[in-house]
Amino acid sequence: MSNEGQRAGRNNQTRSVSSLVARSLHPDGHAVQVRLELSYWEGLDEICRREDLTPDELCADVQERMNQQSRRGAQPGVSLANALRVFVVGYFRQAATERGHARAGHGQGDPFVSTPFDSLSVASDA
Repeated sequence: MSNEGQRAGRNNQTRSVSSLVARSLHPDGHAVQVRLELSYWEGLDEICRREDLTPDELCADVQERMNQQSRRGAQPGVSLANALRVFVVGYFRQAATERGHARAGHGQGDPFVSTPFDSLSVASDA
């Protein structure tokens, strides 16, 4: 891929950093609107593909676990969207390995490489 193509891909990622995308899910047979950033939807779709689950099945499991925590007095009032964000990050953190970090270019003093923030630069105060 050319540098221009790489930059275009990164720019597309940065545009979706704060944009919420709404999807209708049916975790308990009833439609629920969930709004997540595109990168979370992509992560959720990847998890579903890897685990051979539908988004509805996965969301039902997350929702059931939220309900169990709530009955125990932990995490009252957590939205399904927030629970899905925590789940997606936790899933991929468990899958992260030193080899994977090295392939992604992490640990070289630039934590933003290979992330949606890669092409964004912060003006220095100098």
